[in-house]
Amino acid sequence: MKNWCLGIDLCDDYSQLSYYNRKTSGAEAFSANQDEQLCLVPTILCKKKGSDQWFIGQEAYHQALLGDGIIVDRLVSLAVKSGTATMEERKYTAAELLECFIGKLLELILNDKDSRIMQLVFTVQKLEPVLMDLLVKIADRLEIPRDAIHIVSHTEAYLYYVMGRGGSAPQHTSCLFDLTESGFHYYEMRVVRGRTPQIIEGIHEELEESFSLDILEHESGMKLADSIVCACAQRMLGKKVVHSVYLTGKGFQQTDWAPESLKLLCMGRRVFAGQNLFAQGAAYIAWDHTRPETAYPYICLCEGRISSTITMEVLHRGKSCQLVVAAAGSNWYEARADAELIVDQEDQIHFQVQTIGSPEEKIWTLSLDLFPKRPPRTTRLELIFAFVEENSMMVRVIDKGFGELFPSCGQEIKQFFAL
Repeated sequence: MKNWCLGIDLCDDYSQLSYYNRKTSGAEAFSANQDEQLCLVPTILCKKKGSDQWFIGQEAYHQALLGDGIIVDRLVSLAVKSGTATMEERKYTAAELLECFIGKLLELILNDKDSRIMQLVFTVQKLEPVLMDLLVKIADRLEIPRDAIHIVSHTEAYLYYVMGRGGSAPQHTSCLFDLTESGFHYYEMRVVRGRTPQIIEGIHEELEESFSLDILEHESGMKLADSIVCACAQRMLGKKVVHSVYLTGKGFQQTDWAPESLKLLCMGRRVFAGQNLFAQGAAYIAWDHTRPETAYPYICLCEGRISSTITMEVLHRGKSCQLVVAAAGSNWYEARADAELIVDQEDQIHFQVQTIGSPEEKIWTLSLDLFPKRPPRTTRLELIFAFVEENSMMVRVIDKGFGELFPSCGQEIKQFFAL
C-alpha cells in the first residue's frame, strides 16, 4: 500500500503537485514524465467534443489545437466567483469543473488500487472562504477524509518549505520573489528571537510593478523586466540582512533575462531558482500532520494563522483556570472549539485576547441578557467557537436548560468579535 502525503499548489495559470518521499526525508515534485517543466500543469480543462472525456494541462491544449476539444481556464477565479461555463449547450458550475481538474491531477499519482491519500494540503495565493469551503466539498466527493484535508496560504507553504529543507528552525531571514502571469509577489520569513516557543513570522506583499511575461520574448522587454525586478529587489531588501533568496514562478523558469537583478540579489546572499516551491512546502505540512508530534514546534504567524490567543476564565473542579478557546499560530479555518458551562450568578461572559507582540490584553464581553433569569448554577450553556475569517471569530451560545426543573428556552445568542 502506497500512502501519499501530497501538496497541491492551485493557481489560475499553473498548478503543481508534490509528495513527501520518506526514503529521502524530503518533499519532491511529481511529474508523470520525469520532466521538471511538466511539473507546471496548466490549470485548464478541455472537454472532447461529442463525448464526456476530459483532459487537463498540456494534453488539454493539444486536444484544443487539434480542434477536438473545448477549453475552459482560470478555474480558481471562476470558483471564487461561483461562476459557470457552457460547453456544448450544457452549463457546468465552477465546482464541477474544479472537481474534474483536481480529480484528473490526482490520477497522475494515484495510478493503482494500492495507493491512498493519507494527507492532502492545498496551497493557494489567497485564502478565500468560498474557495476553501469548495475545496473541502470537492475532497469529500473524491472520498478523501475531512481530517486529511488542509488549506494554507502561499506564505505558510513557503515557511514550511524553508523549515522542511533545513531540517530545523531557521536562524536567518530569507525572502522569496514569485513571478507569474497573474502577478509579482514578495514573501519574507523572519525569525523572532527571545521567545519560547520560537516564533517564525511570514509576510507577503503583492508588488505593484507586475508585468506580462510576454515581454520576455523580446530583447527590449527583457531589459525592461530586468530593471523592474532590480528596482523591486532594491526597495524590498534595502538594508535588511537577508541570507537566502528564492526565485519561483513561470517568470523565473529562465533567468538569463535578469543579469542585473541576479547580480544585485547575489551580493552576500545565496540565491535559489526553481519551481514547485509552494507545492513542496504543502507536502511538508501534509507529512507533518501524520506525525504524533510536530517536527516544527514553533508558532508560525502568517496569512491563514491566528495572531492572538483567546481564553476565558472558568472554575474547574473548584480551581480557577484559563480555558483556551483559540491559540496563536492556529490555522483559522480549522480553529473550532466547544465547551459546556454552568453559569453561577453571571450575566456576561468575558474573553481575554492576548495578541503576540502586544503588551496589552483586550477583553471581549458577551451579554447573556436574552436568556431567562434562573437561580445560581441552574443555567447550562453550550458555547461553540469558530472563525469566519482570519480576524473574525463567531461565538454561539445555546441555552441547554438544567434538567426537568429548568428546561431549555430554545434561545441562542450569536456574536462576532474582530481581532
